[in-house]
Amino acid sequence: MRLYPVWNIAHDDQYEGLVDALLTSRGLTRDALKVGPEVLHPPELLLDMSVAVNRLERAVRGNEKIVVYGDYDVDGVCSTAVLMDFLERVGAECGYLLPDRHKDGYGLKPPGVERAIDMGARLIVTVDNGISAFEALDLAADRGIDVIVVDHHQQLAELPRALAIVNPNRRDCEYPFKSLAGVGVTFKLVQALSGAFLEGDERRRYLNDLLDLVALGTVADVMPVLGENRLFIQRGLKIMQETKRPGLRQLKEIAGYKDKPLKTTSLGFHLGPRINVAGRLEIPDLALELLRAANDGEAAQMADGLNKLNARRQALQREGVQEAESLVGPEDLARDRIVVVLGEWKLGIIGLLASKLAEKHSRPAVVCSEDAGKGIYVGSARSIPGYDISQGISTCAEHLVTYGGHPAAAGFSLEADSFEAFRLALIEHANTHIRDEDMQPSLDIDLMLKPADLALHTIEQLSELEPFGNGHEAPIFGLHDCQVVSVRKIGKDGLHFKAELEAGGRRCAALWWNQGAVAEVIQPGQRLCAAFVLEEDTYAGDGAVQMVIKDMYPQENS
Repeated sequence: MRLYPVWNIAHDDQYEGLVDALLTSRGLTRDALKVGPEVLHPPELLLDMSVAVNRLERAVRGNEKIVVYGDYDVDGVCSTAVLMDFLERVGAECGYLLPDRHKDGYGLKPPGVERAIDMGARLIVTVDNGISAFEALDLAADRGIDVIVVDHHQQLAELPRALAIVNPNRRDCEYPFKSLAGVGVTFKLVQALSGAFLEGDERRRYLNDLLDLVALGTVADVMPVLGENRLFIQRGLKIMQETKRPGLRQLKEIAGYKDKPLKTTSLGFHLGPRINVAGRLEIPDLALELLRAANDGEAAQMADGLNKLNARRQALQREGVQEAESLVGPEDLARDRIVVVLGEWKLGIIGLLASKLAEKHSRPAVVCSEDAGKGIYVGSARSIPGYDISQGISTCAEHLVTYGGHPAAAGFSLEADSFEAFRLALIEHANTHIRDEDMQPSLDIDLMLKPADLALHTIEQLSELEPFGNGHEAPIFGLHDCQVVSVRKIGKDGLHFKAELEAGGRRCAALWWNQGAVAEVIQPGQRLCAAFVLEEDTYAGDGAVQMVIKDMYPQENS
C-alpha cells in the first residue's frame, strides 16, 4: 500500500497560522508570492535582444518574408502563436512552420531551412528551439538567410551560427531570471519589438492580452511559478477567463471549463494535453490553427477533433505503459540505476511512458522507439532529483545524431546500430553518478494538519498562495490517526480508491487515483496515516472537502 518509505515532513509541530507555517517551511514570504510589475526585467537585458529587434523591424518595414519556426509541444505552439499574432498585427510579410515529430524530429534541421527558403524567407526566427541547431543554421548562413534564435533550452556546446541568439540560458547571458519558458522569451521579444510599432495604452493592452498564451505555455512546460513567470501566470489566468480568442474559448468548454474558474492545474492537466496531443499523434499545426481560429464555429470543430485525439492518446498510453513495464525485469532493477527500454510505440507518447517508468521505479527512465522504419531510433528521457539526465546523455554524444534538453527531461536520436553502445554507456554513467539515496522514494510533506483544519476554511486560506506549480506546489498535508469509516472502488474497472475517513471527530472523503486495489486490503475501523492534497469536494457540495491521497499506510496500535 505504502508508496513512499520516507516522508520528509517540513513542519511536524503545532502551528497557529496555517499559511505562515507553510511559508516558513518553504522559505518563502507573502511578499515573494505577491508579485507585481516590479518583478519584470527589461527585455533589453537579454543578450542579442537589440540585434534581434533591429533586424525584425527592418524586415517588417521592408516587407521581407519572415518565417517563424516553432516546436510541436504546448510551449512551442504558444510561442509561434504569440509571435505570429504580433507580426500579423503590424502587417509583416510572414508565415510559420512547425516540425512534424514523426518526420522531422525536434528542432530546426536543414530540410526545415529549405522549406522556409521555398516559402521565400529572408529571415527565420526559431522559437522554443534553435540553441542546438548547428547544421541547419550553418546551411542558412551559407544560403544568405539571417536567423534569430529565440529559445530557453540549456546551451550544451558552443553557440550555433546565427545573427542573434536570445536565450537567458546561454552561458554568457546575465539576464537575472533564467526560468522563462520559450513563450516567455518570445513574449520578451515582442515586448521589446512592439515599442517600434505600438504606443501607449494600445501597446499595454495588446501585450496584456497575449498573456493567456504565455501562461498556457509556461504552465504546460512545467516552468517555476515564481518570479516573472508568476506574474505572467496570474495575469494570464485572468485574461484567459474572459479570453478574446475563439480557440481558447472552445478549448476551455470542451475541457469542462466553460463556466469554471481556471487554475494552473486546469492548464497543466486539461487544456495543455489537448494542445499537446496534436503534435504527439498528428501534426502540431492542428493545435496552432485552433489558437489562431477566427471564429467560434471553426474553433469548436477543431477543439472537438483535438478532444477525440486526446482520448485516443490516453488509450495508447495505457497500452504502452503495460508494454514498457513488461520489458523491465527484476534483474535490470538490481543491476542498473537507470531504465532504458526499446519498443515500437508512437513517438508522441514515449516521453509519457518514460515519466511513468521513472515514477514507478524511482530512477531515470529512457524510452526509445524506431522513427518510421528509417533506421533511426528516437528517445525520450525523464529523470529524478539528483541526476541531470541531459548532462548524462550528452556524455554519450559520440553515439547520437541529435540530443538536448533539461536536467529533468531530455530527448535524442541515434542510428539503430548505435543503440546498444549508447545504452551501455548511459547505464555506466548513471550507475556511477546515482546514489542509493537518490533512488529512495520519498514524499515531501509540508505539515501535519490539525483535524480542525480539515475544512473549507483551509481551502480558502490556501487560495492566498496561488498559483501553485513547479517550485511552489500545492501543499501536501499529513494526518495521523485517520479511522476508516467506509471504503470502496470507483471508476471503470474499479481503477480508483475511495473511502470516508474520520479524524478528530471530522469526517472527510478520501480519493486515491489509480489505486483501486488498496480497497481490498483496507477495512472499516482500521486506523491510517495519510498524506494528501486538500481540495473542495464539488461533487458533494455544501462546503465539503476531500483528501486527494498521495500516500497512506496502516498506523500501528499504541
